[in-house]
Amino acid sequence: MKRRDFLKASAVAGVATVYGTQLAAAQGQASGENGMPKLAPPGKPAELNLCLQWSGIPGGEMKEKLDFLEANGFGAVEIPSGDWPIKNGDALVEAMKGRKLFLATACGPSDFSYAEREKREAEVQKFLPIIEALGKMKSVGLIICPARGKLSEPGHLSGKELRKDFVENTGKRLAQHAAKHGTSIVLEPLRRNETPFLRQVADGARMAADIGPGATVMGDFWHMGLEETSFMGAFICAGKLLSHVHIAGLKERIIPGVHPEADQYVDGFKGLKLIGYRGAVSFEGGWPRNPADPKKDLPQEEKTKLILNMAKLLREQWAMA
Repeated sequence: MKRRDFLKASAVAGVATVYGTQLAAAQGQASGENGMPKLAPPGKPAELNLCLQWSGIPGGEMKEKLDFLEANGFGAVEIPSGDWPIKNGDALVEAMKGRKLFLATACGPSDFSYAEREKREAEVQKFLPIIEALGKMKSVGLIICPARGKLSEPGHLSGKELRKDFVENTGKRLAQHAAKHGTSIVLEPLRRNETPFLRQVADGARMAADIGPGATVMGDFWHMGLEETSFMGAFICAGKLLSHVHIAGLKERIIPGVHPEADQYVDGFKGLKLIGYRGAVSFEGGWPRNPADPKKDLPQEEKTKLILNMAKLLREQWAMA
């Protein structure tokens, strides 16, 4: 058995050893023999709801973008954060009426690592109206990364201090506000070169459970490719706390399907099926170089072909899982 295969098997078998007993209540899992979690069959079967981020959806006007998603069997749409939900929320809600689409997350930058309490408070206040707008739109939630970078610069909390403050203060307040408005904050684990902590889905699930109602976690296949020994084990760890998934190529952070030999997601899709996941699987990544001129972006018609090729690949792998 190859080392990675051994680690993968060990990760799935050892989910409870590290996190299972702590997360069982939050995920609705009963405890089995030796404290191992006993996965209850999902109430409803999992669904593959493919999703695109707003800027990557072909089309100019809002209606054109939504028409493209529906016509090609996508299930959800992901929007920018910032002022976008506040300025465009009512129009998007109206445009989505009667469509078989749901609003996934809003994705945007965040940083709660400032040592000065006033700066952390300003970050909280910045997101409160965005959360209210997302609640009104019935969005899954707002993606939050507590910290980026290594926090080695002056004026920033240490990783340990930041984690404690986020769970007990800033993150909890945002989550409580989100729960009040019918949505959530969605904790995003990153890679080790991007953040001082919160690098694995199980850790994000632990944080979300500690924060309480209004806090969920997501998984990103690109980040997970470096940080997780098993995609399936990571998703099982999150259980019902998993509310969103990002996907990109595993060789390059570009649209899946460009390197089909590397872009293998069946293991992760098995985990999503085991927990009955019905949220979005949203493409977040770049595009391959333009072979005609590497300095220029790909023509839109080429991007559209790649989007449809990705959808075909992911549906085939979902069926295999």
